[in-house]
Amino acid sequence: MVNFMSEKEFKDFTDNEKALFEEFKHKINLQAARAQIKKIEYNLSDVTTGLSALKAACADASSLRLGGICVAPCFVKPCSTYLGAPAKRESSLIACIGYPDGGDTTYIKAKAVKRAIKDGADEVEVTVPIAHIRDGNFPYVKREFKKLRSAAKNHSLRISAECDLLTKNEIIRLCMLAAECKVNSVKTISGEYGGDGMQTIAEMRGALKDRCTIKAEGVSSVSEMSAAVDMGAGVIGSKNAPAVARYILAAAENEAL
Repeated sequence: MVNFMSEKEFKDFTDNEKALFEEFKHKINLQAARAQIKKIEYNLSDVTTGLSALKAACADASSLRLGGICVAPCFVKPCSTYLGAPAKRESSLIACIGYPDGGDTTYIKAKAVKRAIKDGADEVEVTVPIAHIRDGNFPYVKREFKKLRSAAKNHSLRISAECDLLTKNEIIRLCMLAAECKVNSVKTISGEYGGDGMQTIAEMRGALKDRCTIKAEGVSSVSEMSAAVDMGAGVIGSKNAPAVARYILAAAENEAL
């Protein structure tokens, strides 16, 4: 949390000043915690997640003020109802399109983007065509990004890549194309956020040069989140999002005591 002053400086305060300072510190720590929680998105795109779980998850995301909730396209419309009107939502609704391998044609992906937005999605997150990238067919990838950008119009367009399946050079080339095509965010999915996962984020940051936000998907703890943010991730994706958010809030409350 935020460091304010030394113990010696605090001891020189009057009792009233100490009480006012503790109240101020509590408020600042909670604001800092809320800012961190806004970076977290709840990943609910798993095929086993049904409507009853999604309804509860939307309520959880709203009460915790998570940054967003990520769902399969078929669940965008009901989740849009659960989260309420876009202008009043505490959490953004993100449609995950082409998951998990990006194997759909560009035409189908573009249609899915338009439908998701019509159904109430605030943002769309489209999986890149991994096979084309591995084949070195970057002209195809660039055309797809441009068509997706056009389909999303003024809504945020993200792309998602299983970076463990790509080489360093493929990741860098992918990021450069995303920035060129005005993609808003690039998501990296890693099996674990140890040395390799952190290195991937660092490489992405170097290629993107702050032209796109980096999303680190698969984070499961506060320590992993902290490491990813330190390396340059601006958004954190997690299936454990509510637990991570509650831990951050509890830490802020305890720091203020």
